[in-house]
Amino acid sequence: MEHRLSSLTSQIVQPETLIAKPEKNRLFIDVHLGDREDELKSYRDCHIHGAVYAQIRDVFAGPPTADSGNLPLPRIYDLERQLKLWQVDNETELVLYGPSMALAARGWWILRWAGLSRVKVLDGGLRSWANAGGAVAQGEYIPARRPDAGSLVLHTGNMPSVSVSEIDNLSRDAVLLDARDETSYLSGHIPRAKHLAASEFWTPASNLRTVSEITDLYESAGVVKGVEPVVYCGGGVLSALSVLTLTALGIPARLFVGSWSEWCKSPDRMAKSEVGEEIA
Repeated sequence: MEHRLSSLTSQIVQPETLIAKPEKNRLFIDVHLGDREDELKSYRDCHIHGAVYAQIRDVFAGPPTADSGNLPLPRIYDLERQLKLWQVDNETELVLYGPSMALAARGWWILRWAGLSRVKVLDGGLRSWANAGGAVAQGEYIPARRPDAGSLVLHTGNMPSVSVSEIDNLSRDAVLLDARDETSYLSGHIPRAKHLAASEFWTPASNLRTVSEITDLYESAGVVKGVEPVVYCGGGVLSALSVLTLTALGIPARLFVGSWSEWCKSPDRMAKSEVGEEIA
């Protein structure tokens, strides 16, 4: 029997596990990134029962600046305020899903970066939940106030990351991975970067591929235990899924949150960029 990544880590969860073990202090978060009006309609049409709607730009990213990437880190007080509105405390089990596994992974990374430990990504998202017999709902869910809610204290810096200035000084042992699609990579990428599209990690049914399949993909890009992976994409979404899958495999990885959208803001950095290099 082929093993899923959820067999290696509690940070990825199967719907059957959640259905079999309901928990009072659990919150589903439906993560989106596209057009706000269209995405909110999609959420209202059908979501996991008890799921709140989260637009990455509003919850899991801060306002971009002239020098930042498109989706910089959120301001911690904004994130804390939103979580408190959702009645989240430090013991809440947070289960993220979205139209793609990468969107959920961005939310997972940010919540772990902010110091929360009970954060999980639902393998297969809404489709797998419904196929497993999980309850769905329409409309919009607003969590009721919980008189028994505990405290919520966030603190930043709890996930390994790199800044744009550190990218130029990566050790020779580091493996820099570009998680974008092949066309974007060939159009321009950071020097030394190897290509491994994060979209390769999920199946047409939206589930993550098996442990052996994902391990083979990483090994083909030279990523094995003992190396130091650093991952980027366009804005820190697809690459968050790379970090999640590497974490499940026991390979610590650092995320370049600003990614290509920050790198390309500088003419000097763009002059160093490579075009059309060999795919890893």
